[in-house]
Amino acid sequence: MDPGVLKQVSEEFLLLSGLHHVAFVVLAAILWMRREAMARIVDAYFAVAFATAAFALATRPETRLAALVAAALAALWLRDATRPKLAIAFGRTPRLRLWIMAALGLFGIAYPGYSGELPGAFFAPLGVILPPTVILALAILNAASPTTNGIVHWSLAATGLVVGGVGLVVEGWIHAPLIAVAIYAVALLLGAGRVIEEREGARERSVREIRDRMYSRKTMLPGPRDPRRRRFGSRRRR
Repeated sequence: MDPGVLKQVSEEFLLLSGLHHVAFVVLAAILWMRREAMARIVDAYFAVAFATAAFALATRPETRLAALVAAALAALWLRDATRPKLAIAFGRTPRLRLWIMAALGLFGIAYPGYSGELPGAFFAPLGVILPPTVILALAILNAASPTTNGIVHWSLAATGLVVGGVGLVVEGWIHAPLIAVAIYAVALLLGAGRVIEEREGARERSVREIRDRMYSRKTMLPGPRDPRRRRFGSRRRR
């Protein structure tokens, strides 16, 4: 792939890149609040992201092969959205892996050199060309534990290795993070990654913490009555 053509495509679709950044901020906020209930939303987002990348890449003859790859990845994400197999859970992921994947994901979000004179943090070609979109998708899948969708994960890892390898030869170091996150994905898929063992009784403690936090929150809406509290003005019976 010619880096000059990819830069032209990226600069032509800067508005689309900005919209994807806004959408991902919303996705991240929901992910933080809902966490394990996010599989279908993540599937839907990346189905759209790779579909828009396929559309943008199809506008140039030189990038139509990449457009076909993006379309195939969008179809896989859409298929998984109808029957979710993806597990988005970070509680059992080792902290070091979370930090590494967070750093790689941020690199994809702020992918340098492809946003013209605008700041890459807001207009990097997310959802427009393959490298940043694949980096972000793989970073989330690698961070999720203990299971992910094997077909989607393997497809993204293979795409990252091929696109990153070609890009490293043609353009240089900027594609090294893509190769790194793809190699990490292959290692995890082959069973090299570990997960944090659940401690016995963790579920009971977490339920108790949720209950206490629910009772301690201030809200204008009526909620469950806490039997530990006395009503205002009531007198203790002797």
